[in-house]
Amino acid sequence: EQLTMTTTRPEASEGTTLAFDAVNLAISQGERSSTAQLTLQYRSTRGSQHVLRLPEGAEVSEVRIDDRIEPLRADGRDLTVPILPGSHTVAVTWRDTEGVGSLAATPDVDLGAPASNISIRLTLPQNRWLLGTNGPRLGPAVLYWPELAVLILFAWLLGRIDWTPLKTHHWLLLGLGFSTFNWPVLAVVVAWLLAAGARDQWRARIPWWRYNTTQVLFALFTVVALLSIIGSLPGGLLGTPDMHVTGNGSAGNSLAWFGDRSTSALPIATAWTAPMWIYKVLILAWALWLSVALLRWLPWVWHTFAKQGFWHSRKGDALDVSGG
Repeated sequence: EQLTMTTTRPEASEGTTLAFDAVNLAISQGERSSTAQLTLQYRSTRGSQHVLRLPEGAEVSEVRIDDRIEPLRADGRDLTVPILPGSHTVAVTWRDTEGVGSLAATPDVDLGAPASNISIRLTLPQNRWLLGTNGPRLGPAVLYWPELAVLILFAWLLGRIDWTPLKTHHWLLLGLGFSTFNWPVLAVVVAWLLAAGARDQWRARIPWWRYNTTQVLFALFTVVALLSIIGSLPGGLLGTPDMHVTGNGSAGNSLAWFGDRSTSALPIATAWTAPMWIYKVLILAWALWLSVALLRWLPWVWHTFAKQGFWHSRKGDALDVSGG
């Protein structure tokens, strides 16, 4: 008997020896410069030198490998870091001299290897007015714009009501100002004006005590509405607009996105902003308009309040409040 065996060495399967399990990119945008920190958690089957491509003009200030500072410097856009076998962490911090503009974008970073679990956070300066965002699907949403669409619809509907002297553009202007800093006060003011219109249209025979109770409640409602306006205006003039930013832990000017994976380059996230002084000018103009508008609306409110008399004495079981 004879047995013949032939053996061959199998070819290595194609694939990468380096994979980034988690990526965290945090950008703090200033008025004239920005600071970025890139944290990488990787696994590697062998040691090597790996090149990270940073954005143009990046000034590397610190490189840490497993919490140890390494004296590494970038060559143009390329930063070469040592890769060790096993699981490790690399943190790179750099500074960019480009200031914030109307379009703020996260830097263009190419890891040169597949990556997963990508977290991006962009912090805008307080002197910028956030208008909109774009980036990975799981990220912040500026809900003010759909709310504004609903506000325009309600302003159109309220403008169809002839109980009040307010037209569609009055309701819209009223809502535009309050919607950026205090929706509850807007609801109170709208309810107060509608109540004044309903009081003007009221036709019924009611007992004297019910009429007087209605007068007292309407007077209290007027005081509450005026105090709400006076109390909220300083917050609108001195504060920042609330654009109702939400999603993935985002709030205000702190924006966060999450991407599940990338083949090499990190996804780009953007934010559209405007200088805060534009909002300040607009809200100041709105406050002046509201002051003038109230001077026109208050005489009408007073007329509706006194239309059938300020107070009814105890005469008869019921009175005709239609004036007859």
